Amino acid sequence: MKFAKCLVWVVLAAGLFSVAGFAQTNGISSNGVINTVEGPMNAKDYQRAKEAALAESQKEYEEMIRHPELITNRPPSEWPFPNYQTGPGRPLPICVNFYCINDHYPTYLLCAYDVQETNYDQGNEPKWFKASLKQIRGSGPKQFPPIQWVAVMIVNRAERDNEKCCKVAAIFKTDDVFDSSRDLSQMIANAPIDRQPFKNDSQQPTPGEQQRWMIVERHAATNNPTTGPK
Repeated sequence: MKFAKCLVWVVLAAGLFSVAGFAQTNGISSNGVINTVEGPMNAKDYQRAKEAALAESQKEYEEMIRHPELITNRPPSEWPFPNYQTGPGRPLPICVNFYCINDHYPTYLLCAYDVQETNYDQGNEPKWFKASLKQIRGSGPKQFPPIQWVAVMIVNRAERDNEKCCKVAAIFKTDDVFDSSRDLSQMIANAPIDRQPFKNDSQQPTPGEQQRWMIVERHAATNNPTTGPK
């Protein structure tokens, strides 16, 4: 999952995120100290860590190019998605997709799109859905395993509750997402939305199963009644 995340660093370096916004997102104080989950880190150490992560990502990418079977032989949940490389001092920036797949629902791509809104406005949701789908379309279908559906969930990082921060979600056909002739705005307008798309279920046996995309479970039950959590 690491190699494609270096793309976001390129975007940041190109200045598509403002310096102030980058500092706020990554916890960089005015004296150059970067606050990470492991404690403060000075700017030089942070830069070295970032460069090391980029080098590791590039190495994995080159290995995948030389040995494509390393990708195709993996289960869908272990696919090297084009995700941002998170870690100490490198939280996921807002307005960047994060992808995963649940082994119980291997034909669904789960995509979380983070925003940070103190006063959440549902009127902004169409543009957030569109930005998320544009990122998926821009990555191209080869960046993902064979999937039939794309579930996009808008997550408001300003809210702490694991369920309440998952504000809304919708499911789209993969073929439509990657079809450049399809108008994304029209697709979003026609998509049924779900305002209770996620559940943090502590009764499930493993942490991975506790984070349940209810929108996918309901959709899968409707489209394939034999599919469901094991």
